[in-house]
Amino acid sequence: MRSAIARTLITLTSGLVVVVASFWTTTKILHFWWTPWHLSAHMLHITEAIYGKNCQSFVPPPGHANLVKPGNATAAASLVCNNTNVMCPIIVDVVRIGDPASGCDKDFTVSWQCGADQTIHQIHLPAEAAYHVAWVSCQAPE
Repeated sequence: MRSAIARTLITLTSGLVVVVASFWTTTKILHFWWTPWHLSAHMLHITEAIYGKNCQSFVPPPGHANLVKPGNATAAASLVCNNTNVMCPIIVDVVRIGDPASGCDKDFTVSWQCGADQTIHQIHLPAEAAYHVAWVSCQAPE
């Protein structure tokens, strides 16, 4: 009688382990499939881009204003690279960004995050950065 009870307990315990393991695995799979694509660890989000930060204290020639401010190139960089999961080129296009400090050779800095990771990545192009390319990516180097 004891061996029958022991076998029954072992069977029930084994069955419970299978059910719990299956439930845990199913929740992991569903979490993976239900997680919105934009939260993927490899989706890029531009947090800030600045064209001409090195010219913030520059005094432009008469008739021109110094319009350098944090984020002055964020919209242009975001249009190109937000929500991509590939290596993305940001061309420092002065036609699109504008010239915030006429007469000063400007640098370019872009900052971004990858998915839900709060780490800020950054790349800096020294002056004159116009028409140079800043490559940003959330993919791990191979």
